[in-house]
Amino acid sequence: MSPKVVVVTGSNRGIGLALAVQFSKQGDIVIATVRSKANAGTLASLPNVTLVELDADDIATVDSAVAEIEEIAPEGIDELWNLMEESRNVQHWSEDGLSPHILAPDMQRIFLVNVTTPTYLASKLLPQLEKRKTKKIVFVSSCNASFDYSKSSAGHLTKAEAPFIYGASKSALNMSAWYFHNQLNSSGFTIVPIHPGLVVTDMNPFGAISSEESAKKMLDTVDALSAKDEFFLRNYDGSVLAW
Repeated sequence: MSPKVVVVTGSNRGIGLALAVQFSKQGDIVIATVRSKANAGTLASLPNVTLVELDADDIATVDSAVAEIEEIAPEGIDELWNLMEESRNVQHWSEDGLSPHILAPDMQRIFLVNVTTPTYLASKLLPQLEKRKTKKIVFVSSCNASFDYSKSSAGHLTKAEAPFIYGASKSALNMSAWYFHNQLNSSGFTIVPIHPGLVVTDMNPFGAISSEESAKKMLDTVDALSAKDEFFLRNYDGSVLAW
């Protein structure tokens, strides 16, 4: 079986790095996007990995990244894994410390990184995906985009910092995935929005699973899916999340 050609975004740390490592170990060809090659760390030393610079805060870098990906993989790519995200919610307080509020630039940045840039990148890479048979696009979403989860976690969410911004952005990302599914499923594309699990990160030391476990189980889940499967928001372990 010939190796897959895979694009992994946001791959210099966390789940993105863990996915790049998994694909590299499998012998797949990995095109890993990073904000800066100079700060790619251990990613730069992985076999079968080529680095491409892409700054999720600057959508203009998508076009240059796509041009570079086309040169690296002229015969096309099999899978796109979109892991770019801003998960830090920003909340400000009034001078008396009683009234929380948000600022428009904060919301604009979160939606740019979590929705606009990954959606635009997916649209620009469609010609490369169409060249090969696999045709899979993965959008790493969140349980925070789920109404059911939000209702069951209302007590926690009311204490968190402006949690609706992150959840709203991931809900918008799910709708982008739904759009791609409706447009492309008949052409053999598999579109997968997926929750990576509650992963231990620098910003979330209370997570339940490691980046490595999340990456491994998401890979297993996505490998098992095809264009014949119904569109759902998936959990990392393959189960379906109410949306």
